[in-house]
Amino acid sequence: MRISRVGNKRRGPARGEAGVTLLELLVVLALMALLVGLVAPGFGRATDNWRLRRAAESVAQILRYARTRALYDQRYYVVEIRPAENRVRLLGTTPPGQAGSGVIREYLLPADMRCGEEGAATASVTYLVFSPSGAVEERTLWLRNRQGRLVQIHLSFLLGGPGVEVVRQGA
Repeated sequence: MRISRVGNKRRGPARGEAGVTLLELLVVLALMALLVGLVAPGFGRATDNWRLRRAAESVAQILRYARTRALYDQRYYVVEIRPAENRVRLLGTTPPGQAGSGVIREYLLPADMRCGEEGAATASVTYLVFSPSGAVEERTLWLRNRQGRLVQIHLSFLLGGPGVEVVRQGA
């Protein structure tokens, strides 16, 4: 009975061991490259749609935060949307120099996205006022990416908070 394999040399190729030829390797690599070429454009679109949805959720979060602060502090808060600068800011409405005045939060949209109000001019500044009662004027905001895909942010008068909905338009 053999205990150790030390010193045992095998001569010649073992049975069942086969290599891969260069031609087989090239065929497999060509097929993989073809599959990646077919899948990559769809992945790029999905990434752009995800970025648009994420930006809309960030804008909606600023709106929710403004409403919560207005209810909690019993003061007015204003959300300013500047499409030309791709900027959304939460502003306090107390007199300058007092706590709570000025910019409280700010979000910069990605450069390839635009935000605006439904029916408003593209470059016009939009102001959303949140009252101490939590009531807000019913409004609809739109975010659009470079492919033309739209996301709607709807401020509901009844619910008070924003809802984000993907609209099936554009490329």
